[in-house]
Amino acid sequence: MNTPGVTPPRDHVQPIGMTADGQPIYPWPITPAPVIPAPLKAHPVGAYLAGGCLALVALVVVGFVLVAILIGLSIALVVLAIAVVSLVVLAIAVVSLVVCLQRAV
Repeated sequence: MNTPGVTPPRDHVQPIGMTADGQPIYPWPITPAPVIPAPLKAHPVGAYLAGGCLALVALVVVGFVLVAILIGLSIALVVLAIAVVSLVVLAIAVVSLVVCLQRAV
């Protein structure tokens, strides 16, 4: 079974000695098993950055809209408060005018 040029499987070959660093010595060259490289996993970093920037812009727009709505509601509440106060003052003035006119008659 000592045929030159033919490499038997590694499991069936007995080493004939050891090297100084502990590696086995075989009677003929043994080619190592081929290493199958792992497939590359793509990480689209640019797409991740673009998505993050887009999300940040969307949050800023939503924030501006919410602030605008809150400012609008606060302005509406201020206008409503001024209207209520002015109506109360008008009602007091009308009541006092009616009372004054009834005394004069």
